[in-house]
Amino acid sequence: MHIDTRAQRRRGLILVVATLTLSLLVVAGVIVERSARTPLVQVGQVAPGFSLPSTNGGIQSLAAARGRPLILAFVPSVQCDFCRAQLRALQAALPDLHTYGAAVFAVSADTPAVQRAAAAELGLAYPLLSEGPTVNQHPVGSAYGVYHLRQRHPGPVDANAIVVIDANGIVRAVRVRPGQQMSAANVLDIVDEAIGSEGGAK
Repeated sequence: MHIDTRAQRRRGLILVVATLTLSLLVVAGVIVERSARTPLVQVGQVAPGFSLPSTNGGIQSLAAARGRPLILAFVPSVQCDFCRAQLRALQAALPDLHTYGAAVFAVSADTPAVQRAAAAELGLAYPLLSEGPTVNQHPVGSAYGVYHLRQRHPGPVDANAIVVIDANGIVRAVRVRPGQQMSAANVLDIVDEAIGSEGGAK
């Protein structure tokens, strides 16, 4: 009995040390990720490539959208109120965006399962792309510079952002609104200014 008690204490101590070590590694990872502030993507540059799991069950990529304009939206999470308003605004703008021949993707740090539930609830007819909420697993948001903005509401994604990419893969517009959404009219104004003369029938 005495030996068993000592063994149990040893196992308990190992578990505590392992838990503390893991916690420290997670905290260190968060600090490193948030200190690696990548610059916001700029108009005129080649859009960073990406390939992410989609709510349509496949993988969506920038390369697959080449040859048509792409409206790429970033939201912190499909579960926050202003993010859901942003997703609804994109849905409301979708018929007009399609007149440009544009594809529309929205990226968040939620898991695909959470995104699928939100897409069904909100009635979204465009794909949500997942950068899962794991430390150091946000290569697309980091490449576009939307994860490390200096503002009051730090999180896995710092701000709502709309990036308009033309048919040749060049960034034509970038709009960022920390902690707030853009309306359907705002989105259409951005797209019209960026690609209206070349994007389609409009």
